[in-house]
Amino acid sequence: MVMHRIYQSENKSFLVSSCPDRRCGARPAIPNVDSGPMSHDRASAWSLLCEFTKSQPLRRHGLAVEATMRHLARTSGVTGAAEVETWGIVGLLHDFDYERFPTEADHVFRGMEILRERGWGEPVIRAIGGHAFYTGIPRETPMERAILAADELTGFVGACALVRPSKRIADVPVESVLKRLKEKSFARTVDRTYVTRGAEEWGLPLPELVALVLASQVPIAAELGLDGAPAADLPDEPAPPEPPAP
Repeated sequence: MVMHRIYQSENKSFLVSSCPDRRCGARPAIPNVDSGPMSHDRASAWSLLCEFTKSQPLRRHGLAVEATMRHLARTSGVTGAAEVETWGIVGLLHDFDYERFPTEADHVFRGMEILRERGWGEPVIRAIGGHAFYTGIPRETPMERAILAADELTGFVGACALVRPSKRIADVPVESVLKRLKEKSFARTVDRTYVTRGAEEWGLPLPELVALVLASQVPIAAELGLDGAPAADLPDEPAPPEPPAP
């Protein structure tokens, strides 16, 4: 996701996004960071997300995309717990720099620099870098293709849930999401090209990808505010539980 908007629905908000074809703004300095030894597990990923992201909708978006990435990993044949976690970390961190560096001149690029400074692995960094078309980073591995498939569509299905009477993601049918994607006035800042290209690069028909994304959100619906009631704030610590498999 590149340029974000908060989709409003009956006093609730859910993150959706778009990627305008322009670059703007002077590049602000990266804050000084402690480059000493640190772990690179899910807990440290959540800590990094919270360090740079105070917005609750942005934190929920990271958690939501983590759930989608984990589900895509499992359904594509990834069985190792460590690898599933790595896919999830890409989802958690793909937009961690956005709140501080929101322009196309900085977002993603600054995040990649920070991740390298802090010793994160290149597979994670490259996957995050490839989720925006304008970086020019080709998506060559399944994990790199997965984050493109996951990002915009995850935010979009959340928006679809919030306009339903029940406000529950479990009540959103695939057909409703497909219909909303054709409505230019609905969540209009979402670049549909990211959604369609994501499905193409992932290698699934769009309805099947939508079904996977919807299913991935149901187990954490309460944390996302998609279970019929507003979500509680996600604190800096502890990290929320790992999204379970649907």
